Amino acid sequence: MRALTLLFFLGLFKAQALAPGDKAPILEATDSYGRPVDLRGSYVVLWFYPKAKSPGCTAQAKRYTELYPEFQRLGARVFGVSHDPASEQCDFVEKLALKGGMIPDRDGRLARAYGVRNLFGFYSRDTILLNPEGRIERIWRGVNPFKDADTVLAYLRERLR
Repeated sequence: MRALTLLFFLGLFKAQALAPGDKAPILEATDSYGRPVDLRGSYVVLWFYPKAKSPGCTAQAKRYTELYPEFQRLGARVFGVSHDPASEQCDFVEKLALKGGMIPDRDGRLARAYGVRNLFGFYSRDTILLNPEGRIERIWRGVNPFKDADTVLAYLRERLR
């Protein structure tokens, strides 16, 4: 019982898992520039990442930026989400000329709601796709930062053709 309590506390065990078709638990946020973000009305990609400017996160962000025009063409909006402060995310965006948006999740509200593990302030690399009706369309856990954007884009292309 003590081990189970520790796993739950560390966020490694989820009492209730989300599934495709479930209503998205949170549909409003604030981006790293302080602007409100409504996560309804279009496909929304929430790619959770551990740390801005780390090698894997940089590669993942650059690939989403390269593919951003195609996401836009399909009517999808893209947001990176991490525990980083807004200032760190803004610097990340500006230094790499990233496309899409960034959402700082300092209180862990989004991570908890979407079942993303948070270990000492570093999020697991998970991607959640919301559909225009505000429901979870697809969940990818433990994604490869070098392939994530391509995987999500391929899914959307197939889904929307």
